[in-house]
Parts: sequence; structure tokens; C-alpha cells
Amino acid sequence: MKYLKSLQFISIIISSFIIFPAIRLFAGEAHKVEIIAHHGVLEDVPENTFAAFRRAVELGVEGIEIDIRQTKDNQLILMCDETIDRTTDGKGRVDQLLYAEIQQYDAGSWRGAEFRNEQVPLLSDVLKFCKINNLKLILNVKQTCLEKQVLGMVKANEMSSQVYLWGTLRNFNPEDAELFGKELVYVSPEELTEEKLNRIHEEKKYAFTSLLNSDNRKTLKNWASMGVDVILVDYPCVAMDVLNINRQIVSSKKPFKNREINRPRLEADNASFVQEKVKTLVKTMADDDSDKARNAASAMMVLPQRYTVSPLLKLLQNKRPQVKQNAVWTLGFCGDKSTAAYLHSLLNDKNVEVRRETALALKRLGATQSVPILIETLKTEKDQGVKYDIARALGGLGDQSAVYTLINTLMKEKNWYVKSACIEAVGHIGSDKAMNILFNILITDAGEDAAWARTKAAWALSAIGEKSIPLLTNALRDNEEATRLRAGWALTKIGTPAVKSLISSLREINKFTRERVAQTLGWIGDERAVNSLLWALKDEEPSVVSAAAWALGRIGNPAALSELQSLVNNENSDVRENAAEAVERIVANKERKA
Repeated sequence: MKYLKSLQFISIIISSFIIFPAIRLFAGEAHKVEIIAHHGVLEDVPENTFAAFRRAVELGVEGIEIDIRQTKDNQLILMCDETIDRTTDGKGRVDQLLYAEIQQYDAGSWRGAEFRNEQVPLLSDVLKFCKINNLKLILNVKQTCLEKQVLGMVKANEMSSQVYLWGTLRNFNPEDAELFGKELVYVSPEELTEEKLNRIHEEKKYAFTSLLNSDNRKTLKNWASMGVDVILVDYPCVAMDVLNINRQIVSSKKPFKNREINRPRLEADNASFVQEKVKTLVKTMADDDSDKARNAASAMMVLPQRYTVSPLLKLLQNKRPQVKQNAVWTLGFCGDKSTAAYLHSLLNDKNVEVRRETALALKRLGATQSVPILIETLKTEKDQGVKYDIARALGGLGDQSAVYTLINTLMKEKNWYVKSACIEAVGHIGSDKAMNILFNILITDAGEDAAWARTKAAWALSAIGEKSIPLLTNALRDNEEATRLRAGWALTKIGTPAVKSLISSLREINKFTRERVAQTLGWIGDERAVNSLLWALKDEEPSVVSAAAWALGRIGNPAALSELQSLVNNENSDVRENAAEAVERIVANKERKA
């Protein structure tokens, strides 16, 4: 009997190949499509960090696209924006900061506590990581005149063959361009045609396009069948699933450790020597040379607190804003919470940068005793940068008493930059009191300026957890695809607790809602959804049936086989293809278990 069943399974697969030889992607294609993760894996991890790159390796993507900027001391680092404000707990323009300073900042906690102490990577370290893990690289150089330096570093690390010349690097046209990876020709999604792709291939070049802010499976399949060679994506897990590119990390590959933060504590036996060192550094911190002053401030961090705190507190009385700012910055890293009381008055300093540095220092100190004064300051502060940093500080300190003020700021504030910090803060605090306003931001239609805040609202709701499920499920009813996308992935993050509510939503009037619900259930992969998804196979909308078929294949329950097999001759090509793919998944899963 087992032998007969195996023959039946094989006949099912063979029939699906006979019917659809031209469009089958799941079982493998002669045409190789390379998936490039945009800044990493954004639905899970902080961008442009090793956490993102390690996740990309786990998924088996072909490569990553990274952003490169240069620090004030000519170090090449990974950073998308001109400033470090959005993706670290620091502030300032990259080209005006020393790498030693940037190295101190946390580049992961904004995305989740599990990413605490992720650092801003050096390009040289990323090249080594990609060499170890055989990852391709698309380098997006964000500043002018860096091309020669970037390519020199690529060659020094023997990475030329793994780097695709793109953007300013391609325009730079190095003499040894043939040593580098594929020559990419970018074609916008709107301009993709088979004729254009054929012309690119005739010239022995490679067609490159991007699917950003979208996880559309059908689009990815169409592009792959058309002959696109390289696709840049925001959701690499979807692309890998569509193309069935499953890889395992080779056991011989060595894990890559982050560069250690240069912040050791020096406990010297010679007290007089240390005291003299402190005097010299304090004097340098008051120097007119801003770089020397900042380096001196960094050096103070490694000396014992019993020698440094008192002179640093005295520097807070200095009339020069730069001196006060450096003293506050160093105190923020010293770890002595008792110094917070001396910093409070600086939240009202005339200088904006001093006020911003003070808010961030209180956060780094973990000074929960400072929450009341931060709350009161946020109510009256006018500068957007200071409000942004106070909101970040309150989120980092995690005190529930800040939620009411953060919510009021969210409702009154017009600037989306400040709103995004407040959203991040309430997400970290995890208060369900903020859920309704987060929902309203998620579904708002306020243009591109609001996009980042809306994404953060979805993340914040998922961080709040089960209590936010009804609101996120309601967001799946929204008419805008981007809203449904964000809500669907937020529910996927919550996981099994969301299944019951999602099952109920399979009966929604809106076909786009039902489609996204089926996809979300597939990603969660809970067996409880199988019966409801089987009913969804009878839906009148082909897109819903197609999504349900894929979800059943993803879950992998053999009980769905007969229903799926009945769809392999369906008149709709998407339904046919997803049904055949689901059958193959389930059979393969069953055979593995056997």
C-alpha cells in the first residue's frame, strides 16, 4: 500500500510538470536568478548590520546591497543616511564624526532588544564576512569621490569577482573592470520587457531590477521566467521561497565576530599617573581642535570612574557648548547613574546640541530617575532634534509613566521625524495604551514622509503582542496594499497567537484582505489553519485560491493533497502553478519524514 501511495504521489508531480513545463520555477530552472538582499533582511533585523548579513546567509541569498559613507577620519562605514540618527542611538552627520565615536553607538536596539550592541560595520569587515560566506556585493557609494578608495579596498581583500560594479562605481570605469563580477544593466520594473532583456543578454550583460516595498510573489515569478538575472528585494525570504533556492551554510565557514567596542576599563595601580593623565585629557577636551577634544573624551572612557567623574562634572560648568557637549557625552558612557542629577539642568541649555547630547546620555546611563524631567522637557521643547532624542531616551528607559506624554506628542506633533521616535519609544515600552494611535498611523495616507513612521507603527504593534492582534487584523481590511503588507508581516512576527483571528478574517468581503490573510497564515505555518484554508480553495477569487494553495503547501499537511490536486487543471495559471507547487512541497516533506 505504501508503494502504491508513493506511485500516486509521483504521478501527481509528473502530471504537474507535463501541464506546466514553461512556468515551473519551484523545481529548478536552467536560468539562474540571483537574489540580492536590500541592506540585509529588513522584516527581521536592523539594516546594514552584521545581524542582517548573518540572517541573509541563513536564508541562502546570493548577495547583499550595502550603503557606504566616509567618516571624518576617512574610514569607510555602512550607513544609508547622511546622519546616524535614524539607525543608531547617536546623532550627527557621518562625514563630521570620527569612527572611534561612531563605534561607541548601538546600531541595533532601535529594531529590538535582541540586537542590542550591534555596531556600525566597517566596509573592510563586511568584505571579509562576504568572502568567508561567498556572498556577492552591490556597493551603493553614497558620497562622491570615494570610488577609488572603495575599489582599492575591494581589491586588497581579493573580492573583485564578488563585487558588481554599479552606480558611481560603474561610472568610475576602472581599468581592470573585467576582473569584477557581472556587469549589471538596471531596468526599472515599469520598463521590463522581454525585448529589452534579450538586448541586454545579447550584449553579454546582466539584467538587474528591484522589488522594493513589496513582497509580490507573482511579480517575482514573472521576472524570473522573463529572464531577469539579478533582483534586489526588501523581502528576501519571499524571493527565496518563490524560487525555491534553499541552501545550508557550509560547516567549514567560520562565524564572523563583530569588532570589539574599544571601551575597556583601565585600572592602574599608579594613582598619581592616572590623575596626571586625566588632567591632560581634560585640558585637551577644552582644546579648540574639535577632533583632538573628541579623542580626549573617548580616552577618558577607559580610565577608572573614580578619577574621571569629578573633573567631567566640573567641565559641565564651562561656557563653551562644545566642551559641555563632550563632557556630557563621556559621562553618558561612564555608567555612573548618580551623575544624572548633574545633567538635568542641561536639558534647558541654550545650545541645541548640548540638550540633545544630554537626553541621549541619560538614556545610556539607564537613568530611570530622570524620566519625570524628560517627560516635562518633552512637553515644552520646541526643537525637533531635541524632541526626537528625548523620545528615544524615554523609549530606552522603558518607563510606563512616559506613555501618556508620548501619545500626546504623537497626536499633536506634525513632524514625522519626531513622530517616528515616539512610535519607536512606545513600541519599546510595550504599552497597549498606545495601540489605537499606532493603528491610526499605520493606516494613514500621508505620503512618502510618513512611510517610515507607518512601518515603525506596525513593528511597535507587533512588539506589544497579542493585544494588538485585533487592530492589525483590522488593518488587513485597508484598501492600500502597503498597509496590508505592513500589517501582515507584523502579524507574522506575533505568530501563532494571531492564527484564530486570521482564520476569522478569511471570510472578509475584501478579496485583497482574504489574499493577505492566507499568505500570513502560510508564513506562520500553524496546522490549525489547514481546514479554513481548504475552504478558501473554493473562494470565487482566483488570487485568494492561489494564496491559500501556496499557504497549504507551506504548512505541509498531507490532508490537503487531494484538494490541491483537483486544482492542477484549473483555468487560472496562478492557481494551477501554486497548487502544483504545494503538492510538490507536501510530497517532498512527507518523503523526508518517511
